[in-house]
Amino acid sequence: MRFATPAGLLITLVAAWLCALPALADDDEQPDPEARISQPAEMKQLLTNQTLYGRYSFGGKAWAEYQAADGRTAYKEENCIYAGHWWIQDDLVCYRYEAFQNGKPACFGLFLRDNQLTFYMPGMNGTWFLNAYTIDRQPGNPDRMPVEGEPCVGA
Repeated sequence: MRFATPAGLLITLVAAWLCALPALADDDEQPDPEARISQPAEMKQLLTNQTLYGRYSFGGKAWAEYQAADGRTAYKEENCIYAGHWWIQDDLVCYRYEAFQNGKPACFGLFLRDNQLTFYMPGMNGTWFLNAYTIDRQPGNPDRMPVEGEPCVGA
């Protein structure tokens, strides 16, 4: 029996890790229109006082985000927590953090698939671009992430 070379072992480990990630559609695939959550009341019900745990579609980087009932939010990425705001605007959910995009808001279409929330950025001519998806949701703020304070509060 032959043992894998270090490079072969690395490729095997990376392939196994990628297979372990939740299966989602390709980034370029358009979401099912029937899975779209576009009613503000339903969006608020899914997001208010919830902590979402997810991954970005490109690269799979982990994130967590708590949405408080008063519109404040806490976003955790790597070892930093950022305080910001969230709201529903028309049929999109929007987030604003001073530390990102020069404080400009980012708004997303919300879709529900197999109990996972997916966040798509609206494009031209009715197209959508997958930005992130959840792998878990928990009621409240179990990680006690602060919804106010300085940017990059160490986690």
